[in-house]
Amino acid sequence: MRAEAAWKIRRAVRSDAPALSALARWVWLQTYALDGLRDSFIRYLDDSFSEARLHALIADPAQPMWLLHEGNHLLAWAHVELGAAWAGSGLAVGGAQAELQRLYVAPTRSGEGFGARLLQHVREALPAHAVWLRAWAGNEGALRFYRREGAQQLGETWFELEQERHRNEVLGWPAWEGAQ
Repeated sequence: MRAEAAWKIRRAVRSDAPALSALARWVWLQTYALDGLRDSFIRYLDDSFSEARLHALIADPAQPMWLLHEGNHLLAWAHVELGAAWAGSGLAVGGAQAELQRLYVAPTRSGEGFGARLLQHVREALPAHAVWLRAWAGNEGALRFYRREGAQQLGETWFELEQERHRNEVLGWPAWEGAQ
């Protein structure tokens, strides 16, 4: 593992969109395209991770994004949607909530602590928010990671891509005690 001092976390800016697009496609394909590529995947990637889409998200104050870099290398990305509420049990009712939309780590650098460091940063940046996420039930590595980081099981939901439904587990953390 490399020295933590070399890691830098910062907010995403417009010029980060090309690198974010590449990282997102890389992680998404490695995670979900287990049987190969198909047209629906390409359409989803083009819609979800186009530079234009990412520019719009970066410009939206309700969609903060943080990047973890080592030198000039983008290694991880966290994208949060403020105000996105999980209606299920387990999170304080009426408090501020935020959905962790994405926590992506470069696949070749997985297991080096970047995801945990970035998740900690998100929670520190939003201490008054309960943070929740959806993770594909087939992504056992991600589910183990979130549970190891203290996430509670909150429920389940479904992701649909071209009439195919995929079960997602909903996990989360309450706001930090004493946070206002």
